[in-house]
Amino acid sequence: MIETYNAKLTLGIDEPALSGVVLSRYQCDVCVVPLTPDVPVRRTMFSFDNLMITLATILAVWLLSVIPQNFDFLNPIGQALGDMDMTDMVFSKFRDKDDVEADTNIVIVNIGALSRAEIAEQLRRINAQSPRVVGIDAFFRKPKDTEGDSLLAQAMSETKNLVLVSKVAFREESKEGNVDQWTTSKVDAGRGFDSLETSMPMFMQHAKTGFSNFIINQEASFMTTRDASFKEVCAGEVEPSFPIRIATIYSPASAQSALARSNDHEVINFRGDMEKFYYFDADQVLDPEVDLSVMNGKIVLLGYMGVTLAQESIEDNFFTPLNPQYVGRSHPDMYGVVVHANVLSMILHGDYINTMPKWASLVVGLMLLVINVMLFTFIYSRFENWYDTLALILQVGESILILYLIVTVFASMNYKLALTPALIGVALVGTVHDLYQDSIKKIILQASAKLRRKFASKSETQRTHTANKSTGPS
Repeated sequence: MIETYNAKLTLGIDEPALSGVVLSRYQCDVCVVPLTPDVPVRRTMFSFDNLMITLATILAVWLLSVIPQNFDFLNPIGQALGDMDMTDMVFSKFRDKDDVEADTNIVIVNIGALSRAEIAEQLRRINAQSPRVVGIDAFFRKPKDTEGDSLLAQAMSETKNLVLVSKVAFREESKEGNVDQWTTSKVDAGRGFDSLETSMPMFMQHAKTGFSNFIINQEASFMTTRDASFKEVCAGEVEPSFPIRIATIYSPASAQSALARSNDHEVINFRGDMEKFYYFDADQVLDPEVDLSVMNGKIVLLGYMGVTLAQESIEDNFFTPLNPQYVGRSHPDMYGVVVHANVLSMILHGDYINTMPKWASLVVGLMLLVINVMLFTFIYSRFENWYDTLALILQVGESILILYLIVTVFASMNYKLALTPALIGVALVGTVHDLYQDSIKKIILQASAKLRRKFASKSETQRTHTANKSTGPS
């Protein structure tokens, strides 16, 4: 006679499986757990269910990071997410500008649309104030008028501690044309730069160089400048950045401390826009009535900031975390020479932002995910009627807490918590948990039961065959 039992599988799954499956008494012998009708299975914190939900959530997080990069119609989503950083709010919304002191070591000068002869005149007037270092954030790649080029070269030769910008690049990039910034790329992640672009040799005779490239995310919507590199290997030689080269002359100890940090990239601790430094418009420097004595013993940076400071331009203008529209940005907010001034100020004051290591970010994310999975499973088993409500409260509450910690720690300690994996895990764990309980778990149980029946049938056939052998004629 065949009897009906509620099969209890021994996979650690947290509830009775396949109630009412018809098994013979003999087939039930393969089950380790005694088959008694409706015996509750003790829910354990470290169960097969929790393991599967954790792995499924990790897979979902990975797919979320990979899919937008490989499907063109999802690129806008990836770009929007790639340009978001919660710490931007600290610079644009939470930090009181009045609490940030101006850096009086740096003077910024706009070169506007001046000719090379006029820039030469600017240099002569600046040199008369005996600055400590003069840096020019502009390229002079091709000859223009002979007289202007000669005057500029002469003015540069008379400039003490002159630093001009260079650009580290790839050879094929240089052939295509001038590129003002290099971009992070997975393809080029392990490749060194092989081309160093500079101004014409006639301007380089009395100058040192430092690369002016900014690090931006090419996949992001607005290509925000947040990080800086202090040195790069180019054609087998180490090329320092523009700010590091200037700092090496002005304050060697500060430059050495910066390089000793040995980070590939540094998060820029922005002091502010040009109002946090001394600054002059192009015509002011050429005006003999304007007092330039503030430049004495200081770092003077020349660069393009619009035809005049009153006329805003998008040329050599970048998005930064100081942009008041930290989401959905429309206009860049900081000229390149001002970004260099902020990096230089950070180096001189040693005011760095430390960042959580990637391994720590992954460990914290995994630990929080495991805790959440166990918590969700406990709520599902003990408070099933309240599960949806409690799960939503947990997800929203944890997300707000994580974002609060990121912003608060960054604002108070200059430490950037890399909790994006934890945040995405919190956002997905509820959905994955529901999907597992409603669908994936049933599929696993059915597949397991099928395998057990197949194994039991095979064992029974082998036993029958053995029995027939033992009872056969001698």
